[in-house]
Amino acid sequence: MLYAASLVTVTLILTVLGVSALGPTAGELPILALAIPALWLLPQSGVAGWLLLCGLGAYGAMLPDQPLALSISLFMMLPILMICTSAKGCWQLGALMVSIVLSMNVGLMALQGEGKLEGSISATLIQIVAIGVIWYAARCWRPIAGNTWWPLFAVFPLWIGGMESAALVGLCVTGLIAALQSLVKMKHRDWIPRLACVLPAIGFTTLVVLPQFSVANPILVSWLLVLGGGLLGESLLDDPEEEDE
Repeated sequence: MLYAASLVTVTLILTVLGVSALGPTAGELPILALAIPALWLLPQSGVAGWLLLCGLGAYGAMLPDQPLALSISLFMMLPILMICTSAKGCWQLGALMVSIVLSMNVGLMALQGEGKLEGSISATLIQIVAIGVIWYAARCWRPIAGNTWWPLFAVFPLWIGGMESAALVGLCVTGLIAALQSLVKMKHRDWIPRLACVLPAIGFTTLVVLPQFSVANPILVSWLLVLGGGLLGESLLDDPEEEDE
């Protein structure tokens, strides 16, 4: 249990570090930074690994065209998707969660169309689809028996080339996936849905707290409403009979 708790702590730290490192890159991640988790994943991960790679690649490709706060806030879709597909849920709850996310995202894209918010509607749509692909890949994921760690040596060319922040992002993504996979191997799969809500919230909170980042008010309001919807959905999924026991 102590090792599992340490893995959870590592995921939190890596999330904060990864989001903090995205600031200096201005969303411009070189292909080599994305190649680090890709080469680490693909040898044994099968279709789920390719889906995860495609999702991360499409999401990362849109980062330069979007406000970083908007890109990070979209990851709050992950807990909503998990609630919608939970075996304990119902279609009414799923419809409520989807309506909250749709209304918030449509509102943000409307502001982008009017020029009141940076970024573009097409980039937002691509990132939304990419996060959906990432969620599906994570849902289909099966723990890998062993990973080859030689792709991590790709960090050195980035470091020597003065792209330390991009190297850190690649390492954080790889470490985050490795930590979550270790939790699944330790039969703590039930912790993953909780982390799917906590990690996106921690990532966005990092942007709000650190002074070098700016978060537009519409993005903050949208994120808060989606977060509130996710917490409401989690509470509605709880079984009152189990709590009484």
